[in-house]
Amino acid sequence: MGRERGGAGQQVYLFFALLILVSPWGCSLNRMVESRIVSRSGSAANVEEARKHLSLGREFLAKGDYGNALRENEKATSLAGHNAPADEAIYFSGVIYAYPANPLKDNGKSLICFKKLIREYPKSELVKQAQAMVGLLQENDKNNKMIERLNKIIEESNKVDRGIEQRRREKK
Repeated sequence: MGRERGGAGQQVYLFFALLILVSPWGCSLNRMVESRIVSRSGSAANVEEARKHLSLGREFLAKGDYGNALRENEKATSLAGHNAPADEAIYFSGVIYAYPANPLKDNGKSLICFKKLIREYPKSELVKQAQAMVGLLQENDKNNKMIERLNKIIEESNKVDRGIEQRRREKK
């Protein structure tokens, strides 16, 4: 039978899941957002500025500059208000927080982003992906807790084994 995958293995699977969810959105999402932004927002200047920050965020993400990518997404969210592309900026913030190579990685913050998207933008085209990410992150958290419990059991078992071995040596 197969064995349980540990921390690094789970992170690799999470990375590939993130990659699969994000990859189709590159160019097509830009066009989709452009068409939705103008019709839903009040200020074309704010929408254009939000779009620029979103684009900068993607550039920073591609370069591995996660802190600046997050800042640009926050600016885009702030400028867009409750209109597009705020939903996209929140989604990508969640992706950045969940990204395995990110030294600022924080699954808790990632969950907050995805749940906020689901709650505040229920008609967004990104809701299904956000729901999938919430499921993956919760499953990953559950597995990590199980691994911690099993490691504690193994550690206790090893202590017992060492104690038994020491008593055997003392008897000889």
